[in-house]
Amino acid sequence: MKKIFFQKTRIFFKFYFFIFFLFFCFNGVSQEINYKSQSLYLYIFSKNIYWPNDNLKEKFVIGVYGNSPIFEELEIMASIKKAANGKKIIIKQFFSFNEIKNVDILYISSSKSRDLKKILNILKKKPILIVAERDGLAKKGASINFIIMEDDTLKFEVNRSVMKKLKLEISDGLLKHGFEVG
Repeated sequence: MKKIFFQKTRIFFKFYFFIFFLFFCFNGVSQEINYKSQSLYLYIFSKNIYWPNDNLKEKFVIGVYGNSPIFEELEIMASIKKAANGKKIIIKQFFSFNEIKNVDILYISSSKSRDLKKILNILKKKPILIVAERDGLAKKGASINFIIMEDDTLKFEVNRSVMKKLKLEISDGLLKHGFEVG
């Protein structure tokens, strides 16, 4: 089952990664590129990471913790895209870490990154992909964090040991485009 999942998503990944680079090269506003690119990456993560019991769910939920322009970008993306297996993507926003529940991906805005430990304690070992906007948070327990390279390209760091504990599996094709930190 997992092998078929990763084979099907390989084609989708190559296509969306190509679109990501086209968009990144031709859009001129740096901050907008960042959040549009991050939202596209979250979409790619939804297609190229395997969640346990994924086939039992009818929708795929991405939560945004804190105020961030990515929320609007994700809403636009969710209105035109589907997650793996054709699931509808739902976007939720949280302003208190106590509100966070029933998400597949949790995006932590840089203004809320100080709450990472509290979030990890609340979520415990639930299979939730925690994606942080701020550099270095994958080393502190997030599953993935975004980094901006010297040439202004957006990349990501992956803490594979955290993902393994949460029973989340990342495809090799996606992993090639990031950096492992744990």
